[in-house]
Amino acid sequence: MTQEPTNSDVKGMGSRIAELREERGWTQKALAKHAGLSVTFLSEVENGRRNISSGKLLRIADALDTTMDYLARGAHAEPRPRAIIKFPPELSDAAEKQGWSYGQTRALLQARELILERRSPGGAAVPKTFTIEDWINLYGRMFE
Repeated sequence: MTQEPTNSDVKGMGSRIAELREERGWTQKALAKHAGLSVTFLSEVENGRRNISSGKLLRIADALDTTMDYLARGAHAEPRPRAIIKFPPELSDAAEKQGWSYGQTRALLQARELILERRSPGGAAVPKTFTIEDWINLYGRMFE
């Protein structure tokens, strides 16, 4: 169940919108145009007299190059650490030799991991390490 924003939430959001708009040197009319909203509606939101749908909040966030989370709650999103992907040398060599994109190479690695995870004890054995030829064959089955 989602909780309706309180009056102080709406006023805080309006203040954050107005602050970011002013930092960019924009009038309400300019922001309204960038977000595809009416000036009257934007004024009511900034003054805390109007609730806003998530769709319209997203349009304002996009126009102001910020997040909905910041506008709604004043929270800055913490950057998520990216997982480091280690490609086996044979896969890297095959990708370079064949001219595969990063996305294709990563998809191959993920496919092999799925194959290893899903194989049944009585199923065909899958080698823990693939040769360059194994990677090329997997690519052929996936992309050609």
